[in-house]
Amino acid sequence: MMRHDDHTATWKPLHSLKIQSIAKITVTVKAGRSVAGISFRKLETRVDVSGQEAIEAFWESRALVIATTFDSQPAIVTFKIRPSPTLQTTYEYVIKIQEDVKKYTMLAESLIEKEPDTSLNYGVSLTEVNPMTKNASSLANVTLNLLKEQKSYDEVVSNLATSMEEFLLFADRPLEDAFYDDAELLEPIVERFYKLIVEPATFICGYVRNRLTDKSFESSTLLEEEKIIRDLAGQFKRLEKDLDLTVPEATLRAITNIEKEFIRERLHPFDKASYQDDRGCMDGTRTRVINDSSSWVDQSRDYDTPSQSSTDNGMLWIYGMPGIGKSAIAHSICRRLHENRQLAGSFFCRRDDPILSDTKRIPPTLIYGLASVFRPYRNLVAQALRDDPQIGPDLACVELFLSPLQSLKARPLRTLAVVIDALDECGEPATRMQLLGHLLKACQQNKWLKVIVISRPEKDIRSFFNATGVVGQDLGQDDHSRTDIRHFTKVRMKIVAEELHVSQNPEPWVGERQLDHIVNRSGGLFLFVETLGQYLMKYRNPKQPLDRLLAGPAEEASIELHKLYLAAIESRVDSEEAESRLIARAVIGVAPHRALCDEAIAALTGIETGIVSSWVDDLGSLLYRDTTIQRGIRVRHISIFEYLIGPFCPLDFRIDLKQANIELGVYCLRTMMTELRFNICELETSYRSNAEIQDLNERVRDNISDILQYSCLYWCNHLCSSLEPASKEICDYLDTFLRGERVLYWLEVLSVMGKVPAGIGALRLILACNKIFNEGIVNLVEDILRFVLAFSAPISTSAPHIYLSALPFTPSDSSLWKTACTSFPKLMTVSEGQMTKWLKIEDLWKGHTGGIMDIAYSPDGLNVVSGSHDNTVRIWDAKTGAPIGEPLKGHTERVTSVAYSPDGRNIISGSWDKMIRIWEAATGTPVAEPLTGHIDAVTSIAYSPDGKYIVSGSFDCTVRIWNAATGTPIGEPSRGHADNITSVAYSPDGFSIVSGSFDHTLRIWNAATGAPVGKPLKGHTHVVESVAYSPDSQYIVSGSWDKMIRIWDAATGTPLGAPLAGHTDGIQSVAYSPNGQNIVSSSNDHTIRIWDAKTGVPVCEPLNGHSRSVASITYSPNGRNIASGSSDKTIRTWDAVTGTPIAEPLMGHTNLVMDLAYSPDGNSIVSCSWDRNIRIWNAETGFSANVPFKAHNNGIQSVAYSPDGRNIVSGDVGNLIRIWDAKTGGPVAEPLKEHTRDVKSVAYSPDGRNVASGSSDQTIRIWDAVTGAPVGEPLKGHKGFVASIIYSPDGQFIASGSYDGTIQVWDAAARSPIGEPLNAHPGGVTSIAYSPDGRNIVSGSFDNTIRIWDVMTRTPVGEPLRGHTDGVGSVEYSPDGRNLASGSFDRTIRIWDAITGAPIGDPLKGHLGPITSVAYSPDNRHVISGSSDHTICVWDTRQIPNNDSTVSLGIMGLPPQISDKILFTSSGPNAVSSIALDPKALDSEGWVRCDDGILLWVPEDCRRGVTSHAIRTIPPEARLRCVRLDLSDFKYGNSWTDAYYGSR
Repeated sequence: MMRHDDHTATWKPLHSLKIQSIAKITVTVKAGRSVAGISFRKLETRVDVSGQEAIEAFWESRALVIATTFDSQPAIVTFKIRPSPTLQTTYEYVIKIQEDVKKYTMLAESLIEKEPDTSLNYGVSLTEVNPMTKNASSLANVTLNLLKEQKSYDEVVSNLATSMEEFLLFADRPLEDAFYDDAELLEPIVERFYKLIVEPATFICGYVRNRLTDKSFESSTLLEEEKIIRDLAGQFKRLEKDLDLTVPEATLRAITNIEKEFIRERLHPFDKASYQDDRGCMDGTRTRVINDSSSWVDQSRDYDTPSQSSTDNGMLWIYGMPGIGKSAIAHSICRRLHENRQLAGSFFCRRDDPILSDTKRIPPTLIYGLASVFRPYRNLVAQALRDDPQIGPDLACVELFLSPLQSLKARPLRTLAVVIDALDECGEPATRMQLLGHLLKACQQNKWLKVIVISRPEKDIRSFFNATGVVGQDLGQDDHSRTDIRHFTKVRMKIVAEELHVSQNPEPWVGERQLDHIVNRSGGLFLFVETLGQYLMKYRNPKQPLDRLLAGPAEEASIELHKLYLAAIESRVDSEEAESRLIARAVIGVAPHRALCDEAIAALTGIETGIVSSWVDDLGSLLYRDTTIQRGIRVRHISIFEYLIGPFCPLDFRIDLKQANIELGVYCLRTMMTELRFNICELETSYRSNAEIQDLNERVRDNISDILQYSCLYWCNHLCSSLEPASKEICDYLDTFLRGERVLYWLEVLSVMGKVPAGIGALRLILACNKIFNEGIVNLVEDILRFVLAFSAPISTSAPHIYLSALPFTPSDSSLWKTACTSFPKLMTVSEGQMTKWLKIEDLWKGHTGGIMDIAYSPDGLNVVSGSHDNTVRIWDAKTGAPIGEPLKGHTERVTSVAYSPDGRNIISGSWDKMIRIWEAATGTPVAEPLTGHIDAVTSIAYSPDGKYIVSGSFDCTVRIWNAATGTPIGEPSRGHADNITSVAYSPDGFSIVSGSFDHTLRIWNAATGAPVGKPLKGHTHVVESVAYSPDSQYIVSGSWDKMIRIWDAATGTPLGAPLAGHTDGIQSVAYSPNGQNIVSSSNDHTIRIWDAKTGVPVCEPLNGHSRSVASITYSPNGRNIASGSSDKTIRTWDAVTGTPIAEPLMGHTNLVMDLAYSPDGNSIVSCSWDRNIRIWNAETGFSANVPFKAHNNGIQSVAYSPDGRNIVSGDVGNLIRIWDAKTGGPVAEPLKEHTRDVKSVAYSPDGRNVASGSSDQTIRIWDAVTGAPVGEPLKGHKGFVASIIYSPDGQFIASGSYDGTIQVWDAAARSPIGEPLNAHPGGVTSIAYSPDGRNIVSGSFDNTIRIWDVMTRTPVGEPLRGHTDGVGSVEYSPDGRNLASGSFDRTIRIWDAITGAPIGDPLKGHLGPITSVAYSPDNRHVISGSSDHTICVWDTRQIPNNDSTVSLGIMGLPPQISDKILFTSSGPNAVSSIALDPKALDSEGWVRCDDGILLWVPEDCRRGVTSHAIRTIPPEARLRCVRLDLSDFKYGNSWTDAYYGSR
């Protein structure tokens, strides 16, 4: 309809018309034809209609019929006048306004009676605060819309409408940034808003209605209402101001953006996984499934319905065969939900994309999506991320997804939904099941959340939904499918015609018959039609190829699709062309990892880029270039990939993946050999970590080619794709690569890309496939893997520190060190303490700070997992004993049980915190929320053989079975035991479960139902601690605190044969060997025993090595080794055949070292401990000189050599004194037993005839050293414990120090006190010593001081010696009398000038616990110290540190700000070549930092040695060795590249 503009004399479009009786309406009728968009033979005619006729026809709802002529022929024009949109809208909304006003009273009362649903949040407008506001807002919006269509109304009404519009724009804008907590503030404003809207809205609607019926307001009426209307307008202004003050939008929006960005930075959601607005179903197709899905989301679920209801679980499954259009439907559903503001996230999976096919990437993306639209959830997620800095995209994301949902109290006003497309192309069945389980749990807990899953009907997915009661929607059964695909085909063929300029006249080039043929052959697969369209676009004239394709009878849909694929290939590719086949292998071979662009494929294969591009263009119907991944070449549908490598593709065109991988492996190695180089990203400084380099991503892009990035990540995947031995060419390439510096450059690339874990995985994959490579390559890979595992922290943190911090600490015999050391001459060097070989297995397996409670091998035998009293789970490399990654933290109490899933992907752990946790084995990240249900400690857990279920036993006396994928309990807990359950195990056939209990019995349960099978198995007389099935499920073995092992018939429950007896204390763990021939057991008696399973006879001697209870024992999967975990905090491995340890650990004390002494010749050191042992050590090497002396039944507190060195005397906590043969370790005579309390100190007389002892019974006793008989009566006088005694050098006197604060000197012969006691220390005397000349006595005290006393005058010499910050536990004179040594509870040793009392140098640091004892070597050169940290340290008295050495810093060129971090262990010009570090200089991760940034990193096994002044630690364990650094030629910071000498 057109309106004539009198001013411009033109006609303008008119979409509505106000009809008046005096008006004249002219109707113009036009007709004509057009071909190819060109119009010709235009015809038109006009008819006139009076306004009165039109009005009458309108109200009578009849058509106007007018006779006229058209093309010189008589014609009849019929038309009907319909109501304008304004009138129609008015009618509809006036009714709505009336309904809204009727509801006013009820809504107002509701508001007063109860608080509104506080749903103000991100993505929710003010108008959705409560139903009342929604009604008022809709009323006002209707009013506004009506006014917008009116062009003539009074100024007063216009002003009022403008005020309403301004306020509505403000109120209805998305207040994404308002907090739920603000609802209380907003409520009064919302109520005012409602009341204010109703009156003017009703008035204006009436005004508009009257105008439409041509009944204008009279001026007098307007004047009467003007005052009221202006007042209303003023109220709008004030209301807007109040709302603006209450909710400052800009501030809240800023908060929102900050939080969203914070979550994005931490979780790295994958944007490319989300739906694309430009994709989806063609308009007019698939409307039913899209509408049904949208309606299903709209349907609110009853919050009172039990969450486990199968009909109300909030999940929708849409499935169909490949090519049916599932992804297009998914995009369309997402678009509809987005338009409705209901889309909370989406993830479109894709098998040929490493990210889109990884189930671990789904939770972070969904978390971010949901957090973006729902503020309460976002708040909780952001807070969780702040509380735990370790959470990231690979850590705890499933738990992060579920936990906030579980704790949410608020809910959005509308149902939200997440959509996952092509789930069948993501992960493995097990990981998919887990993901679906978590999503189901989320929906069950939150009725406002729904999930739509779209996939092929794979078995695992179908099984899950069948089990949860979701029937699923089969796209193949859609009644509208044929209509939709016909429409799709018609449009698609029209596009082909338009693109190729195919004539559509006189009839379409694809007629109805051909259209039917295409639809029939498609079999309902939209993919067939889409591919057909792409295929035909390659021809100038598509009619002939279409006819060829449609010739012959139609076959099954999949066959027709394959025929189409083949036609597309045959028409463009020469099967005989070698280059073509090579390109195909490369494109398809890289597809599972990452699609590469034309240039990258050309560079890899050596083929010209133009040839590659032409090949891709020719196959455009099957391939495309994905612009989101640097134009990587991808198949248009995953079914094309499956066809090209599958049996349906003819051999001439089929791609041999084995050959493709071999070629690609060689290409990758060749690329790395050619392109890798030192400092590839041109980093200017070593001060900054990778994360601190803002343009690092750009540097990676600019300096590391796409094929080098690909090669560095996936070379190993290609080489290990086949189990056949690698060719000589591959081995030669690999050997060259692994032996050279390029392996360091490879790690550098991985470092800057943030992909170091991929490198570890690559090396471990080589080792797992060791049979296909020669021994030399395997050894090189082992060496490099040790390097990466040992130095993963600096390698991952900063690329320069691969060279500056990792390489210097590499063992000198390492192939990597031998290769690289000459090229990097200006590094920090380890001047003392550099390892020659990698740490032996006995030096590893250490990391837990509490006793180990359970261990388990991974199914492939490569790893061991352990759970500990320290509340953590650790993963270890089974071959080397090296810890893998950081401890798995999450439990809040001790971890009692651990197990691997049968596929090795997951680890489960049970704890005293009553929870079971599931972890991803590869990354250590929690897989889901903890499994909760037990009401007491979880003591034992196990996987079912198929991995689908988990069984747990608890101190709550129940056995529970859980769905391993969803974490939900199966049925009710199994009850039957009368006391705590200690152990559970599945039978290998999966039919049964056995449990052991404190009630002395075993029980067998039906694994499917949880019901007990038969009666309890009785025979043990104490707690049944451990149970296990034989590999054939026929037998059960049990171990008990009654020290017995029993074997039972699993079918009948009867015991077989006599119990296996041999252990001397309770059994802790039992296990069958994989072949069922042996049984291994561990006990509280510290031993392990191996038994013949048939005869019950021990196979070998007990396995000794652990110093405490052996809590857990397990066989390796191949049966060759046994691993044991103990309360002594260690894991040990044993040869399962011989029972010998894989490596003998260096045994030291396992408890406090209480006292020590040098032998008179200085060759040996004796030490005693609360571990009840006395040990003798070689003073030069620190190795044990003989086996420990074991005769004390209590901790030993004091020890001393006889003057001739032949004997040793010791006193223990249980009041016994023993004398030993120092050479044989045998006791000499019977124990000396006269003391009534613990013996604190013992000493030999200088002539060796007597022994003196001091005790907590406040007495001193003298003994005959030969006979052991007491000499006279005890010496009494002290009023507190006698802590220390010592003979004078001439043997005439005995001095004693006591906790009563006094020192007493006694006549040794008369056994009487000499004079009054010296009131030495008010805090108590802990230790005393005579000077070598006998003139002085030195004393140490709890009061932190040392005092020197004149023996003759009985007066103190000078002032107390102050410097220690805690009690002094031990004091000693040097043999020459010039110095004093003191050991303190402050963990330091100090050397003092005995004459002046001045401290010599700085305190000696190195112990991790209080110092209990110090002693000088006879030659005066060394001091030894014992500590509660279980170790002995040896100190060189000639290398007392003195940190007043700032001159040396200048020599080294080190920054002045690190002067307080360096400890010089010697003086003079050579001081810089033997540097230690202050313990405070290292942060918790081993980094030494300066003001400019990171300076260097120290490995964990060197940290104690490099921060200790001790020259040796006893025993000489590698982790405790002395480490000194030479920084004299250290290039670092802005000069770091000068460390490299090689060619660049």
